Amino acid sequence: IGLITTLNTNNGDDLIREGICLVLQASFQRHHIEFVPVNKHHPLSVYPNWHPVHLAQASRSLPRGSSLMSSFLEHVASKLKRSRFDTCDLIVQCGAPVLWPNCHQCDWAVPLWHHVVGRLSHRMPVLNLAAGSCYPWERQPMLITAPKDAEYLRAILGYCRLTTVRDALAKHLCSTLGVDTPLIPCSALLAARNYAGKIQHHAHGMVLINYMRGGGHYDWDQGIDPTDWREVVKNLISRLQTRHKIAFLCHDETEWNLAGELDSTIPRLWPKNPQEYFTMVSEATVALCNRMHASIALAGLGIPSIAVCTDTRLLMVDAIGLPVVYIKEAHADSIEEKIEALLATRRQERERLLAVQSATWKDYIQRIANAI
Repeated sequence: IGLITTLNTNNGDDLIREGICLVLQASFQRHHIEFVPVNKHHPLSVYPNWHPVHLAQASRSLPRGSSLMSSFLEHVASKLKRSRFDTCDLIVQCGAPVLWPNCHQCDWAVPLWHHVVGRLSHRMPVLNLAAGSCYPWERQPMLITAPKDAEYLRAILGYCRLTTVRDALAKHLCSTLGVDTPLIPCSALLAARNYAGKIQHHAHGMVLINYMRGGGHYDWDQGIDPTDWREVVKNLISRLQTRHKIAFLCHDETEWNLAGELDSTIPRLWPKNPQEYFTMVSEATVALCNRMHASIALAGLGIPSIAVCTDTRLLMVDAIGLPVVYIKEAHADSIEEKIEALLATRRQERERLLAVQSATWKDYIQRIANAI
């Protein structure tokens, strides 16, 4: 099974892929499965090292005209085929933003989707699982107005025998392109499936804080002042510390350093793989997250959270019924109230979230079975 994914970047990508791999293993449990992951941010890695297409990459170091030379070599060499996906029985795009402004310009659009997946889609199934939207929260589109984005999206949706989406905006935008896509929670919700039963939940566990500068990856020209969010989080920490144990949950080195700058006395957790992730967070009762996949993964253990972000990735958390807050509307008083409300109903929330996870698992299994 070929996997289009992101490698060695942050925990979120690993959690998405972990959930999808678990579903695929269950879907094909009578077969021996070999996963062939390809990092979409290095799209030519879809070819083995000996393949002539790598001359295209080498040509980028040439002087003037290197971009045109690279594109030409890439196009010609791709005609030789023989990619790592050519020997697969199935290709799966592992959940990620698929719809965003100027998505047709992504590095993997031509070399990976058009040159390889499009060619192979005529003889093997392609699944696009947990696709999402990523648009500025204040400028959510009702249509794909950029012609090249629409052309690209219609093409990749056409290559796929099944596309599932993880948020309502992605579903709506796909429908405007003439493709009906089932809305199923992000596959990261399933990553904890092998751990949920082994973890003991604590009545007075930790409050986790996942902090990003400015509350998200991008400002999107929405006039977001990162110092405002920093002050909100510092205020919350000082309030919550009087009643609860607190720990920072970090997805990468940047978050680790930012957490230390906020308060070096608070424990910091930086898991490096899904097993470490779910072991480290097992004592948590609630969380505040800027990483949407922190919220989704924690929900897979029955741990509720409040998601704060800058863009429509918030909608994937909204899809599982957890509170979401746009960064410019995030205030210490209201977030503190939401945290305490989730703590007051944590048993009910745990049961609800695990029921959502169970339904999500069954939905993926059935959709894949129908597609294959």
